[in-house]
Amino acid sequence: MTSERITTECTSTTQSTYAQGHDAKLRKFLVQAGVGGHKVQRTEGKIVIAKEALRWAADLGWEDDVRAAIDRAA
Repeated sequence: MTSERITTECTSTTQSTYAQGHDAKLRKFLVQAGVGGHKVQRTEGKIVIAKEALRWAADLGWEDDVRAAIDRAA
């Protein structure tokens, strides 16, 4: 199995969850990962959390939107 690291490379600090426009970037990324059948990993320090793209979307309240976009792209 091979993996590829993809990131927004954003290091901004914000008072909200996302820097401007980065929620849309994350949704697009989750759709692309879902279409490709890839797991998505989030790294916090030395902890790595891996989930299916739709699971991340569900955790963020975006499952229906991301699922519909995956279905359209497939």
